[in-house]
Amino acid sequence: MKPHYLRAWRKNRGLTQKQLAERMEKEPGEQLMSYVTVSNIERGDQSPTLEQLQALAIALDVTVTTLIDNDPDKDGEVIDLLGRITDKNRATVLAMLKAAVG
Repeated sequence: MKPHYLRAWRKNRGLTQKQLAERMEKEPGEQLMSYVTVSNIERGDQSPTLEQLQALAIALDVTVTTLIDNDPDKDGEVIDLLGRITDKNRATVLAMLKAAVG
């Protein structure tokens, strides 16, 4: 698997590996992975399954693509703000972005 930003996103969200693991459940009360698995994935010792990647992204409130491709230290605030765009404010936000970046 290509490098990812799991550790960075976890830290950006202020979570420990244990807290992140606890957020992911297969079914209510049934944990999807342990904090040891989270640690192994972060270190690159284990590749996550698609189910694990999806659960990690949901637990961190990002998309799978964002989790893999975007460094939260560079892009996190922008990504979080983009997630707050609604249909009501989309046109205004787009106009402001266009004006800001030219």
